[in-house]
Amino acid sequence: MARGDRRESLNLRVPPDLKRQVEEYADAAGISINAASCILLAEALRMERRRKA
Repeated sequence: MARGDRRESLNLRVPPDLKRQVEEYADAAGISINAASCILLAEALRMERRRKA
């Protein structure tokens, strides 16, 4: 599916605000929603590991 395709969506049950943030990040970065979700999740996990260290 092409980036920006209206059929692309975040197929997780997430709060509307989180979904909007992921969609905005994807649009700003010029990447797919799926890729944006992976990047943001990886960054959050790194931050959590640092916090626990």
